[in-house]
Amino acid sequence: MALFDLPRPDFLASGEKARLIPSVADTSKENRITSILLATMMSVEEFGKGMLNTLGVRAGKTSKIQCFTEIVFKGDGQSKIRPDGLIIVKTGNKEWRALVESKIGKAELDKAQIESYLDLCKLYDIDAIITLSNLSVADSSHHPLQFNKLKTRNTALYHWSWMNLVTKAIMWTNHYEMADANQAYILSEFVRYLQHPSSGVLPFDRMNAEWKDICTVIQNGMPVNKGNAGVIESVRSWHQFICNLSLEMSIAVGHSVTVPMSREHINDPQKRLLDDCLALATNNKLEVEFEIPNAASRIKFSADFKCRTVSCSMRLKAPEDRKRASARIHWIFNQLKNIADDSLLVKAHWPSRTPDTFAPLGILKTNEDALLTDKTALPPLAFDIVLTHDLMARFKGAQTFVQDTQGLLLDFYDKVGQHLREWVAAPPKVAISEPVKVLDGTVDTQPASEAVAPELLPQDEPLPLVANEA
Repeated sequence: MALFDLPRPDFLASGEKARLIPSVADTSKENRITSILLATMMSVEEFGKGMLNTLGVRAGKTSKIQCFTEIVFKGDGQSKIRPDGLIIVKTGNKEWRALVESKIGKAELDKAQIESYLDLCKLYDIDAIITLSNLSVADSSHHPLQFNKLKTRNTALYHWSWMNLVTKAIMWTNHYEMADANQAYILSEFVRYLQHPSSGVLPFDRMNAEWKDICTVIQNGMPVNKGNAGVIESVRSWHQFICNLSLEMSIAVGHSVTVPMSREHINDPQKRLLDDCLALATNNKLEVEFEIPNAASRIKFSADFKCRTVSCSMRLKAPEDRKRASARIHWIFNQLKNIADDSLLVKAHWPSRTPDTFAPLGILKTNEDALLTDKTALPPLAFDIVLTHDLMARFKGAQTFVQDTQGLLLDFYDKVGQHLREWVAAPPKVAISEPVKVLDGTVDTQPASEAVAPELLPQDEPLPLVANEA
């Protein structure tokens, strides 16, 4: 069946097939962007099925994606509830259905509206709801709004940010080979549209309104409460910020850069929020790690509210095949000696209770022994390579914090991270110089040059006496 001849589902009173060039009023920006997205998902199979796979929806080669917009359901009282779109994935005789609700610009998702969609899903056997907005989430199953679990017991609730869609589409067009040139062109035009200011897709460019007040309180040495509304909103804003950093890094390196989370935080995003609120209240810091495929280690990204600094760091395990402390220090220095930024800090972690030592890279270039002290007898266990940026008064500016910080992660990886290599133990070497001999079913691993032939054993020496254990 041709893509343009999709039959409208029986449970819809009306609905249009999703179009790449929709005929909608200039004021209907949400309808336009929803139609373009859904039509792109239908037209560019690799992109459409790839996005659905992120939700756990198995859309294989034989699966077909059908999308509709401006949908109205049949039945009394349902005509006023109009989701922006409908996705149907057909695989053989099976169907997976999802309602779509889009928000652009600064428009926010409406909880009551989504709850009415959840009621529709129960009534018409629809599997999921996908919401789209400029809010970013760490995982598509983490929804920006909180709902009663009874409401979502039989209906999955997912969320995509527009920046996430832009990133995924750029990855497909720039870094993956697409089989069909026409589909590649459609996807590139989709990216161009979403990146245009008139589309309503907004990048994250400022922290929350309470950010400045929380910074001021902490910098004045006053305590903050983990349940304070400003603390909670600041952590939410931080989560938005790091999501966008991971998307920007993904585009830059051509691979998916993720924020690793514990299973507990994956299953319960609210606990992740509360744990970070506790960290901010207790340590006056917010920290996260980014995982870049094949990098020497994860990159720790930290914002210190009290010191007004933002830092990036990587930890490398020291090479265990080098027994002297100076040899291990030389190993890490060799990886850093060509880096121009002498302010980079190298920190050595020592065994037992020996305090950590640190030195700027500029000092190590003239004296590698700068990390050694009279207390560092045993060799170091690991090294931290740290780049710190002092924002000073700009730290507490909601907009200046983002402006001064968003390029730091990429800068650190470009200057440092991509050049580091983790230590890998060498494979064991064969210790036996000659072939292994099997004697009476027992493997003799002694080298032949050292083995003594049985007939040469002295026969006249008495056997040694063995004391009785009793």
